[in-house]
Amino acid sequence: MDARPYIIYPDKAGRLPEAGLGEVVVKSFVDEPSQVSFGIIDFVPGWFLAPHHHHTWELIIVDSSSEGPGYTFFEERWWRADPGSCLFVPKGYTHCWSSGNKKGFKMLWIYPGSHEEAGRIYDGDSQAFKAITPEEERQALVWTEETARSVLGGKLSN
Repeated sequence: MDARPYIIYPDKAGRLPEAGLGEVVVKSFVDEPSQVSFGIIDFVPGWFLAPHHHHTWELIIVDSSSEGPGYTFFEERWWRADPGSCLFVPKGYTHCWSSGNKKGFKMLWIYPGSHEEAGRIYDGDSQAFKAITPEEERQALVWTEETARSVLGGKLSN
């Protein structure tokens, strides 16, 4: 066995190419091809990632120390992801993220494989998509089995 455990400290994490997004910081802490990658995106108020999908599944955890919730868009609706919540996104499933207009949040992401293997493929015109509005924030759904079944027409995998 050649692999050994290691620790990456915040000041040593690698910045990813999309890190040039104003105040938004994207860092990769672990990037092990064919095994796992893990990193953070620190969303500032009003910032978003346009609709996209990945070649792998993705696990998102909204850091419990976040100032506000994150908002994710899928199934043509905005959903609120409170600090400490987790979202599983199946391989190839289109989704996007937005911080609120007054509060940011920190997202922890995990892919099975490297960041490059997971990819980020933008769907549609990413320039046309806009961050969540204050009205959409107020109307964002909170995930419950009942809400999900009514929105998804009874289809619920979990």
